[in-house]
Amino acid sequence: MCTGSVQACDDGSKSAVKAPEAQRGVAIIDGKEVSAPKISMGDAATIAAIIKEGKDNSQVMSHLSHLSKNIGPRLTGSARAEQANKWAKSQYELWGLKNARIEEWGTIATRFDRGPSTAKVLLKDEKTTKGDDGKESKTIEWKPARDLQFSVQSWTRGTEGSVRGPVVSAPKNDDEYAAMKDKLKGAWILIEAAPAVGQRGVRGRLSSSAEARMKAREEVGSGAKEPAGIGLPERLIFDGVAGFISTTRDERVWTGSVSGWRERKLADVPSDVHLVVRLSDYDFLNSRLADEEPFELEVNLDHKLTAGPIPCYNTIAEIPGTDKADEVVIISAHLDSWDGPGSQGTTDNGTGSSTTLEAARILAAVGAKPRRTIRFVNWTGEEQGLLGSKGYVDKHKEDVIKTVSACFVDDGGTDYNGGLPAAGVMVDYLAAATAPINNVFYSEIDQKYLNINIRNTGDKIEVHGSSDHASFNRVGVPGFFWDETGRADYSFGWHTQNDTYELGIEEYLRQSATAAAVTAYNLACAPDLLPRVKKD
Repeated sequence: MCTGSVQACDDGSKSAVKAPEAQRGVAIIDGKEVSAPKISMGDAATIAAIIKEGKDNSQVMSHLSHLSKNIGPRLTGSARAEQANKWAKSQYELWGLKNARIEEWGTIATRFDRGPSTAKVLLKDEKTTKGDDGKESKTIEWKPARDLQFSVQSWTRGTEGSVRGPVVSAPKNDDEYAAMKDKLKGAWILIEAAPAVGQRGVRGRLSSSAEARMKAREEVGSGAKEPAGIGLPERLIFDGVAGFISTTRDERVWTGSVSGWRERKLADVPSDVHLVVRLSDYDFLNSRLADEEPFELEVNLDHKLTAGPIPCYNTIAEIPGTDKADEVVIISAHLDSWDGPGSQGTTDNGTGSSTTLEAARILAAVGAKPRRTIRFVNWTGEEQGLLGSKGYVDKHKEDVIKTVSACFVDDGGTDYNGGLPAAGVMVDYLAAATAPINNVFYSEIDQKYLNINIRNTGDKIEVHGSSDHASFNRVGVPGFFWDETGRADYSFGWHTQNDTYELGIEEYLRQSATAAAVTAYNLACAPDLLPRVKKD
């Protein structure tokens, strides 16, 4: 029987009894502390060992350091994403997990690998010197004055070496265009700042600009139009400009991709270069132009494009269950990230990837023997539309629907796992499963315990659909996106040049990894699968 002793809880018994009061701990439901529901779950000694390992011997920052610093940003389908998939598999194998594998979920037409990318402003320095004969001579040097922080869309062509030229303001009408036409060849075109619209607006506007230029090239190439018949600003691409520069409306620059990236073949990859710079860099460029100060911009974008089809993978590994091994609890996070210059893919989602890995390491280290299988999955393709998790669910749909108790996703940044949304029928199970974490991890900085609040959301799980848990909810399997609670400024790093290892908050990630391990272990030892919402 599952009575709470090490031997009894891990021996695979099917009989469930009420958990002893002292072992249940305190649950938090809708913000209030209550006695944990009397549901028999994991073995008390094993749970204590999980918490001790997670608190005192955490390696979560080591995982995060390797992903962020050694591998770097992990765009879906890139060589670094595949490297990360294989590295995660090797870690699971090292820790003794079973069935470790990389599983293909689909292909893309062209691989994109972003190499070193720089953009620097050069100011003209003119000096007059007098020789021994008394004659004056002038020398001109171009000195680096400012390194720009910028991004360029993924799945676009680079510069094939340094491209240097003057910066000119984009013409607003045909008269201005005619007056400056002889200055356009080799120039960088500074586009007037648009109203502030946030990340999605900036990325959408950039994508629309790229599409408009591609359409213009097609129309001219097919003979449907002459360059003179193309409207501004697309007409400029036929004047030999070096590229375009636009701005966000704050100090962040966001990275996205061209539309149709997955099916776009190498020959059809956009050839025009378009930098998006932070607002202060735009102001610097604009000020130099207003002052009529001579300067140039030197850009070097090392983009490597490889013809596909390129396979894309999820990494999967397991701690097999005992008597209910065919039933599964999933701990997961997406391994892919955007890859803009400067980003290391930390906040989104090296943190969740690292806590998933650490949860696996902890459970393996303490020798946990759950009744159900605990499966760990590092998805890719999340940033492009939950592609990895959707591919997994579609491939294993019948098995997923029948056997998966729940899928937990950590994808909210470097805050801690502070809660879960739960349909009413699930509240007791989740409250009992998470109770051992409460009043355990104390933050001296926050002056509070890093606890887990189970939010009763009524008839269904009230959760957004913008991460991999949604692929499971779509087929009726409970999918959970951990509430992220804490002091981190998520938007500072999210999809920006600021997304680096230094954003990781160790005490939060320790709690998150341990919380994931305890919750999954308890549900894997529970009497039944997590209750599901009945279909209408």
